[in-house]
Order: sequence, then C-alpha cells, then structure tokens
Amino acid sequence: MRILLLTLVFLSALAAAPPPEMKAIHKVFVQKMDNDLDQYLRAELTKQFKGKVVVVAEKADADGILAGGSQMTTGAVANVTGRVFNRDLASGTILLLDKDEKTVLWSDHAGDSAAWYQPTLFSLARREQEIVASRLIKKLKKAMGY
Repeated sequence: MRILLLTLVFLSALAAAPPPEMKAIHKVFVQKMDNDLDQYLRAELTKQFKGKVVVVAEKADADGILAGGSQMTTGAVANVTGRVFNRDLASGTILLLDKDEKTVLWSDHAGDSAAWYQPTLFSLARREQEIVASRLIKKLKKAMGY
C-alpha cells in the first residue's frame, strides 16, 4: 500500500513538472493582439516573473513567442447584465510557441469573470483587460514551474 502511494505521488509530481522546452524559455516576444491585450501581457510578464523571463522587442532574440487574441463585450446593458449574472465581459486566449512558431508549448484561456470588486459597474475596458492579462500570466507562470 505504501509503495503504491509513493508511486502515485511520484507520478503526480512528474505530471506537474513543466516540459523541458518550457524551462528553456527565458526571453519572450509578445505578438500584437486584439484590444491591446499584448500591452497588458508585457506588463504582467515583467511584473510577475521578476526577471526570470524577460520581454524582448525583436522576435529574433526570443526563446518563445506569445500569440493570441481577446474579445470584449461592450455597452452599458451588457456591462450590467455581465456583472449581475457573473459573465465575462473580456476574455483572452494565449499560446506559447517555440521560437520557430511551429510547436505550441502551452495554451490557455481566461476571462475577467465580471469581477465584483471593481470600483463601478461601468468600469473601463482597460481594467477588464488587465484582469485577463494577469490571470493568463499567472497560469503561464504556474505551467512554467515558477
């Protein structure tokens, strides 16, 4: 019984470990995305990784490339109903690609989940994109083992 438990713990630790390709990424280029999500992702990469992974300005200098897109729901009615029914007003999907852009190393999706803690019901789209970017980079950080 004890050997089985130790084996399960070991296998779960292996499953949680990031692939070696992701561990080798220390410089990331962020491609242009809809609704300026790329700007918020760059800021969150710098903020959350604290120098372990840096953002580069040239694609040729990168170990990995972040690509993706986002969606926004706009309008006062959509904003209020999104808050009341806890629906995403902004969402984004990103892919971490290798430097040749031929292999997807990681992908995930996040939304703003109509965060109630925002100062007003009629918040600016900028705040919603910040929430999406923060959640996406947090997931990426976990996937990379940081």
